[in-house]
Amino acid sequence: MMFPTVSTIINYFFGTDFSWPIPTFGFFVALAFVFSYFTFANGFSWKEKLGVFAEIKLSKTSRRNTFQWEIILYALTGFIVGFKGIGALLASETFPNSPFSWLFSMQGNWITGIIFALLFICYYVYFYRKEPLVHERRGDQSISAKQLLPSFVLWAAISGFLGAKLLHVFEDYEQFKIYGIGNLLHSTGLTFWGGLIFGGASYFYLGIKRGLNWKHLADIGSLGMLVAYGVGRMGCHLSGDGDWGIVNTIEKPVEWWPDWAWSFRFPHNTLGLGNYIPGCDGPFCYVLPEGVFPTSLYESIGILAVFLILFSFRNKWNIPGLIFTIYLYVISLERFFIEFIRVNYKFKVLGFYLSEAQLISLFLFLIAIWMSVFIVTRRDKESNDSTCHTL
Repeated sequence: MMFPTVSTIINYFFGTDFSWPIPTFGFFVALAFVFSYFTFANGFSWKEKLGVFAEIKLSKTSRRNTFQWEIILYALTGFIVGFKGIGALLASETFPNSPFSWLFSMQGNWITGIIFALLFICYYVYFYRKEPLVHERRGDQSISAKQLLPSFVLWAAISGFLGAKLLHVFEDYEQFKIYGIGNLLHSTGLTFWGGLIFGGASYFYLGIKRGLNWKHLADIGSLGMLVAYGVGRMGCHLSGDGDWGIVNTIEKPVEWWPDWAWSFRFPHNTLGLGNYIPGCDGPFCYVLPEGVFPTSLYESIGILAVFLILFSFRNKWNIPGLIFTIYLYVISLERFFIEFIRVNYKFKVLGFYLSEAQLISLFLFLIAIWMSVFIVTRRDKESNDSTCHTL
């Protein structure tokens, strides 16, 4: 069965019986953000130990402006977490009846909102700005690259979320015409490519603006995006949010392959698609009439496996941009081929029917080829220059 809410997962594995209407997909999105953040933090520490991220000089005015904007962002994030997140837990009578309407209303807990805003500010100041933020007696001060990570991640998360929602409109325009602007406010309906493009653009812009090498930024970002993608896709699968494949009536290739991992009907899916489940009571009482490919499960397992491999061998690969290049090959090829068994709108391009994701995958595959040539030619050039200096 599917687990539309977090409490259904806990009830299933521990035999409990309680209702905690936190959407599973939303929970895994938050979990993906947390894992991604720690991966980014680990990556910045890794690059600093290698000596490729030097300290960054900031003027007094620049530090003041940076501090002010980041304080606002952290305070706003903390307020939303307390006002809506903790407020939802405390609103045990109103939130369960209509969770999505509640989330996008003015209902919430103001006290916990203010408390969490203050806590987020304290966290920011203590862990990332231990030195005085604006020192009146000195013109310039230095900070480590890792100290900029909170603002990088916050801006990338905001722009990535907006990009994921906007590109989802183009990917599934028919659904947008039915539900209108309300579709943008729904917790589901996030397009990976939109989040990657918009979030990645914000991340690169802020990093390059601070003088950080784009190849090293790309290597760190690749690992962070892989773990976020893998965890997020698992949320798609467990919640049954519609990110499944086409009908699969093919016989299993091997007997030991589990049925649920080959052809699955997604009972109790969050979209309410399929046939009504007799005797079921509640909003998630439908099951698909035929088994489909559980494509989100395939993607999650595959992407997380690649992440573990790259993360394990990253210290042995000292070529800047190599991890990023491998990442581009992996996500472009994985997404291009998985789309053939996914349910998505197809465009006719040069006589072929391809989805939006496949078109973007082809573009990223070309970038991966360019990156391969760039790395090889750059290494040959550096090798020749080193030989000439020796002679």
